[in-house]
Amino acid sequence: MSVPYQRISNATVADIQFYDPAAERRAAALNVDWAPYFKVSSQEWLYKMEFGFWQKYCDTVIGATYYTNLPDGQLISSFNPSLLIKNDQTLIRLDTFGAILVFYESLVTDVSNMNEVDLMNYDFAKKRCENEWTKALELMNFYDLNEDAPNGPTTKLEENWTADVDFFNGDRRYF
Repeated sequence: MSVPYQRISNATVADIQFYDPAAERRAAALNVDWAPYFKVSSQEWLYKMEFGFWQKYCDTVIGATYYTNLPDGQLISSFNPSLLIKNDQTLIRLDTFGAILVFYESLVTDVSNMNEVDLMNYDFAKKRCENEWTKALELMNFYDLNEDAPNGPTTKLEENWTADVDFFNGDRRYF
């Protein structure tokens, strides 16, 4: 990965309590600290954003480029996680659902703690992550490319170009 680790959002345990109180109750019963789960979740989302979201974003937003050069000439992805709008609700939901998913993944892989309810909650958390990721790819309004709205929302120019994710049939290189 060409970007250093950082959280993708300002999500907190309060968000987990709001979106999935059952997960928070289960974690509280096990005296779980959510910080490592948020860390793993953010790292996984950063990978998906750099190698999934970024290409689609560059295809639809004027001014976004796939790659940039380091001072030593090395070519790297120009995705910059520092430009993510950390208080964006989509990113908070991604981070929250991702942390919940990682929590349930850790339970279902530990045979001594596994039960049918945890397995069903894991499947539900996985579905919510997939749905939120699809929504994030459709919206793409949580990245401050022009660095003019660090607290959101993105500028009208960015919104207009990201409003139709398949602008020119998903490929504007020929126009």
